[in-house]
Amino acid sequence: MIKYLKISIFILGLFIIYAPSCTDEEAVSKREAEALNETRNEIRNEFETDYLTETPLFAYETTAKQKLSDLAEYLHIMTDTSLDMSFRIKAGDMINKTFLSGNETLQCIDLGKGTAKELKVNILIKNGLENKLQHQTYTFDSIDTYEPLHRIDNTTYSGILRFSQNFTDPATPNHIINSIRRNADFWVIKEDKVFGTDIMKIWNVRLGDIR
Repeated sequence: MIKYLKISIFILGLFIIYAPSCTDEEAVSKREAEALNETRNEIRNEFETDYLTETPLFAYETTAKQKLSDLAEYLHIMTDTSLDMSFRIKAGDMINKTFLSGNETLQCIDLGKGTAKELKVNILIKNGLENKLQHQTYTFDSIDTYEPLHRIDNTTYSGILRFSQNFTDPATPNHIINSIRRNADFWVIKEDKVFGTDIMKIWNVRLGDIR
């Protein structure tokens, strides 16, 4: 995407300016600094705007759907006791970064008991790494936008996704044994990001409660 290319150019420019050089020509340095400043301003204009137009809102909704789909895989890895603990810890870290905060709540279905457990993200990760959660095979499918992103304030947009949590038999992965429709809140918020020597507030996607 163009915005990520701009970031790459921006970071590359920082390396060019601050890296040791065999030449010390003031004119070259000035041109590089001007180009870098122009790129910085373009990034600020795109990422630090207070209002998001239809195109970026659609892109952020697509990102939220992908994050939700990836979440199922992270949960599988974290609760799989056959894997090396380093992989499980990394999956737990990715789960934590996916959500708005560790206080968001998720409903996890225990098919063995037929009951739903609602856990906060930080407790979910803790229990998963301590082998206190049942390892289940499921996917998050048919992910749609139930409530489009809408503006809350200068730094926050929120929306709701609807999806199917499809449980399958490990012996026959293509056979769905149970399917539950769920909703997932998602947010687009401004967060501080470091680019070289600059700190910029850019929009980022986070998941919220899943029910």
